[in-house]
Amino acid sequence: MRRLAFDEPVSRLAIWAKRLAKVALVVALAAIAAAHAHGALARFFAVLTLRPGPTPDPGLGLFVFLGALAVALLALLLALSAAGSIWIRGRRGAGRIVATVLLTALLLPYPAYLYISAGYPPWLADISTDIDDPPAFSNAPEAYAGRGGWTPAPIERSRRDEQAAAYPEVKPIVLDMETEEAFNATLEAVKQSGWTIVNVVRPGGPLRPEGHIEAMAFSPALKLPTAIALRIRPGDDETRVDMRAVTRYLPNDLGAGAGLIEKLSDAVEEKDVP
Repeated sequence: MRRLAFDEPVSRLAIWAKRLAKVALVVALAAIAAAHAHGALARFFAVLTLRPGPTPDPGLGLFVFLGALAVALLALLLALSAAGSIWIRGRRGAGRIVATVLLTALLLPYPAYLYISAGYPPWLADISTDIDDPPAFSNAPEAYAGRGGWTPAPIERSRRDEQAAAYPEVKPIVLDMETEEAFNATLEAVKQSGWTIVNVVRPGGPLRPEGHIEAMAFSPALKLPTAIALRIRPGDDETRVDMRAVTRYLPNDLGAGAGLIEKLSDAVEEKDVP
């Protein structure tokens, strides 16, 4: 008698898990492309998202990347279900489950790095060197347009206390300079940092003793915008520079605001060395 070969069918859950893992990778690449789009590609994403103007929303990269993570999570859930099906019914598809896990793992290093490097920061996206009187953002048309039609709202004083506990190193910058000299040093440091300047108000003597600088900084991968307000205020034989950094779209900036303040502090203090 001749034996008939019989192959167990491949788990359909395993098949779809691998397909979704591939889709998640494609969507993640699209998120990076959307975040860094220029020219015709930017206009394409703007039209695709029904946004007026030649550029897409600055948070598009983040939203698309979150979609990629959601698809990856669904792929992992299907892979887990497929593993149970294979164990109980003896179906094939273990290789596809392994492939699903490996493909979705490619999306994890970036968010994992951000979370671990931040060291469990508080749920804050608004950080200031002056917790009692944070620098305000200008309502001037050029400043509002430069921020993408967004003005950060103030936060409760109690949230500032959370910041003080989490970031004790975030302090005002005190310079042994005249106000005009300190303003020029701060403006030069902002330019050296590669931030986009959207508003500049120079100190104007007794009637307007304070200087004000606003800029936008963007995260490297997904180009998430952070609005920056700098206040240069004269003191007794010194000048105080306060900075406020507010990250858009996220309730937790993962330490980005404190990092930007530290970066500017180092750059400005270098210019204060006699």
